[in-house]
Amino acid sequence: MTRTLTARDLFQHLNDRLDLHWVAGRDHGEDTLLSEDDMSARPALAGYLNLIHPNRVQVLGIEELDYLEALTPAERDATLARMFDGQLIAAVVGGSLDVPRDLCRAAEVAGKPLLKSSKSSYDLVNYLQYHISRVLARRCNLHGVFMEIFTIGVLITGGSGSGKSELALELLTRGHRLIADDAPEFTQISPEIVDGSCPEALQDCLEVRGLGVLNVREMFGDAAIKLNKFLRLIINLDLPDGGRAPEDIDRLRGDAGTQEVLGLSIPTLTLPVLAGRNMAVIAEAAVRDFMLRMKGYDAATAFIERHSRILRGQHANWED
Repeated sequence: MTRTLTARDLFQHLNDRLDLHWVAGRDHGEDTLLSEDDMSARPALAGYLNLIHPNRVQVLGIEELDYLEALTPAERDATLARMFDGQLIAAVVGGSLDVPRDLCRAAEVAGKPLLKSSKSSYDLVNYLQYHISRVLARRCNLHGVFMEIFTIGVLITGGSGSGKSELALELLTRGHRLIADDAPEFTQISPEIVDGSCPEALQDCLEVRGLGVLNVREMFGDAAIKLNKFLRLIINLDLPDGGRAPEDIDRLRGDAGTQEVLGLSIPTLTLPVLAGRNMAVIAEAAVRDFMLRMKGYDAATAFIERHSRILRGQHANWED
């Protein structure tokens, strides 16, 4: 389902944060929709007054009001008519400035919402852009358990019966935190960042076969729950055929790869689930190794370089 925003949505969500007040057009707060399809449009979603490429939410501060004041009456009427024309969601006057009467009248005539705020126009633009982009950003749901392990957002995936929930439960007892079980929701909040959170219906819950649904917050306390985290690593649990590890796994680097999530390549590591393995310890070691690689240290590369130095030294001795 396509996500949308209206002026009334913005008021309800941001009223307390931005100290918003209706000035005009309250009955038209749901007339115009802002949808996720508008994210790729050329005009900005929210910004300072722009008549060439109109913003969907036009913000007016002292400079914009001074500009309007300097116009002749005819030019001012024409400018206000252009400002409230088209697909405008709302106009917002910041800085607790007095709203000119003709600005209110133009909003009422056009049937467009007009709001005012005590926040500066700078704060309004920044927060409106962030909020609108976040609400309408690309998102998806992935099957698995999303956890924070050593401050890293890790999605644990795998087929049915691979032990995802059991591993999550063991990690919780070791002090790590649950974000979402079964269907975490991921949102692209910037060109290089995917943020994961929990749908409201699944909040605090972890389903373990044989035990049913557990409330992690009630069992382990508030510290065991994390509301959201950037997705940095995917650990895939694999049940090998015959209960033996595949022979073609790279013994130096493991079964590593990438998976696309909302167009971004996320590092993945496949861990075979075998009898007698402590998967929680292995998962922790995988995350620690990933953190080292993020800092520029690769254990496999260091191992290969060390052996190359040894072989070069032995070769020099043979030549002597």
